[in-house]
Amino acid sequence: MTLNRWSILVAFVAAQALFASPGASQTPSNALRPSASSLKFTGYVVDQANLLDARQRRELTDILGRFQQNTKHQLAVVTVTSLSGEDVSVFTRALANRWGVGRRGANDGIVLLVAPNERKSRIAVGRGLEGRLTDPFCESIMSTQMVPAFKAGQFAKGINAGVRAIIKKLVATER
Repeated sequence: MTLNRWSILVAFVAAQALFASPGASQTPSNALRPSASSLKFTGYVVDQANLLDARQRRELTDILGRFQQNTKHQLAVVTVTSLSGEDVSVFTRALANRWGVGRRGANDGIVLLVAPNERKSRIAVGRGLEGRLTDPFCESIMSTQMVPAFKAGQFAKGINAGVRAIIKKLVATER
């Protein structure tokens, strides 16, 4: 999954406005600092930051499984305790590539990443879907649906809104 300069710019601008709510921790413990190379793919939802309860993880996993079954595209949701000093777009791209999100040859994977301690998020899209999930569309999802929920401390609501908007767009364009 390679990202163009526009993708990186959109991620940077979106990250600057993200999570302006007070009270979120700025500096996580070094013991909780994963890197993209150490985080394990355990399913459609990898919630290292524990932003979702068991029911929410199950529901998201079911939604993402049905989405893949119906469209063949793969969407993974990841929350991390830390980006380990890496840029959010670099971290997300490295994770998506390492995990092999999406089909080989189709490059149609999507990773929605949330790093609450650094107040950053990213929607990384494989080249095979860049024409349908454009950078402006993904930035709009983040700024209008995800970030407002995150600012209110409603991470599950923001993640669900992002997932549903991505799925809605892709299902609508499949026809």
